[in-house]
Amino acid sequence: MKKKIFLKITIVMLLLIWVYSTIVNALSFTVTMTPSASVVPESTEFIVTIKVTNIEIGDENGISSLTGYLEYDSDIFEKITESSIEGMNSWTPKYEEDGDNRGKISLSKSTFVESEENVFNVTFKTKSDTNGEVGKIQFTNIVASNSANDTTASDISISVEVGNSGSSGNTANNAVISADLPSNNTSNNTSNETNNNVVNNIVPSYVNEAANSSEEDIPYTGVGNVVVYAIGIILVVAIVFYIKFQKINKDIK
Repeated sequence: MKKKIFLKITIVMLLLIWVYSTIVNALSFTVTMTPSASVVPESTEFIVTIKVTNIEIGDENGISSLTGYLEYDSDIFEKITESSIEGMNSWTPKYEEDGDNRGKISLSKSTFVESEENVFNVTFKTKSDTNGEVGKIQFTNIVASNSANDTTASDISISVEVGNSGSSGNTANNAVISADLPSNNTSNNTSNETNNNVVNNIVPSYVNEAANSSEEDIPYTGVGNVVVYAIGIILVVAIVFYIKFQKINKDIK
């Protein structure tokens, strides 16, 4: 009798652990970090925007808080403070320094975010005498929460080069300038301005490794659906084990 009770308790515990791990694995979200320019001149400000997407962190609620550590190359960028951080879409930021080039950012919001949204901007400034250098900016230890669940995202980072923003587009500019255009100054100036705008607007977007490689190939599945599937599987497993129990009981008798 004791063996039977112990066996039943063990199976129930294993099933509960399996269901919990299934639900936890279903909770996820994606964070992106996008600079306003990938090449920035010396002593010039630029903005980095942090956004959340692909939010699956609850059956009904999205996220209402976000925390993480902002790290950057202090040899390349000026020191940032709380005034450098601007909350977006009613997110309220708080910044706590944790060294010369690192600080914890905590953000909260009175409502739940369930879809893609910009969360905050950080204004950086390149230092003088850094032309040709490349600085790294990271957002690490990322945690999103709501009233019931917490989940994490992988660390993300970007690299920003210090230099002339038009230097990487010389080939494109020369190709257009050498075309058959009117020789008056107004036309040339307009052409150069257009080329520079095109080059400067090519801004990379960096996504954390936890993001799905192809959103179109993977159907959206909420936590509620996962729980339903899990319950169905548990019922099937329970029936199988019940049949085995009956067999074991007969053998014992």
